[in-house]
Amino acid sequence: MRSFYATLAISCSALTACSTTPPCEDILEVKRQEQECKRLSQVINNPKNPQQALTARQRFEAECENLRYYRDDYDTICKGSNTPIGNVETKRKDP
Repeated sequence: MRSFYATLAISCSALTACSTTPPCEDILEVKRQEQECKRLSQVINNPKNPQQALTARQRFEAECENLRYYRDDYDTICKGSNTPIGNVETKRKDP
């Protein structure tokens, strides 16, 4: 019976840890996305390969038109263990 409660406690703590999101976007991920969007833009503007331009435009629309930090719940970017610069707003759950 004790092993059941121990397993239940571990499961609850694991689920709680997974459900919390950090208040900051990772700056390396943001930079990587910016570089990928610039690369896709260059491919779109290259008239030599129309098929690649079409594929690049589709990827650009899916990945770059709404940048990640606008789509997600992140309000600010911080590096490493630094504190957020902007206001970190928490979502209020309505009952």
